[in-house]
Amino acid sequence: MAVMARRSVRTARAVLAAAMLAAPAPLLAQDGPVAFTLGGAVVGPLSDSADRFTTGPGIAAGAWWNLTEQSIVRIDGVWSRLGSSDDWPAPPLDVQARANARFQFASAAFMFQGPPARVRAYILAGFGLYRRTVRVSASGGPSAGVCDPYWFVCESGPVSAGRLAGSRSSTDLGLNVGAGVRAGRCFAEIRYHAMWGPRFETPDGTARATGRFLPLTVGVMF
Repeated sequence: MAVMARRSVRTARAVLAAAMLAAPAPLLAQDGPVAFTLGGAVVGPLSDSADRFTTGPGIAAGAWWNLTEQSIVRIDGVWSRLGSSDDWPAPPLDVQARANARFQFASAAFMFQGPPARVRAYILAGFGLYRRTVRVSASGGPSAGVCDPYWFVCESGPVSAGRLAGSRSSTDLGLNVGAGVRAGRCFAEIRYHAMWGPRFETPDGTARATGRFLPLTVGVMF
């Protein structure tokens, strides 16, 4: 997580430096009442999700409503695809299995930004509706049993490859908090997202498939 955070900060600094040099004067003027955003995201899974999935690219879009010069209400959405970790499952199953995930969310947040300047820092916090879809590909087997809440599956054995393979989804509520900077019509931000998830009865007791993700988004306003 520390390595990804350092890379995210370096990327954000580079983008903002270029934006400050390129932004013409009209783009630094006071914003209108509504602005739309479009950008790219790098989504990093955290906690237990990071054991199973790898960082993936995403697309971000949203709308910002300026309540005052420094207060903004936002609606944002992100669609991303995460890869499969080479070190999971651990321990290995009798079935040869790999999983990738799609992570999508729509969130509403309140944003507070600094006074007008060439570069403006801001903070934001809100809630969202999150959808995680895990697609498992499998061969071989059968396995004595497969129970992984973060794959949204918990089956007692024997479990065949055909029974394990397929897509499973969960839609859950969650919270997010973050910070960012604006330079003209360009912005870069990083946000921490935490969501609840379904409960599963595992051999070690009840487990909940909560989610933790850290997207870095760079985009433009228009």
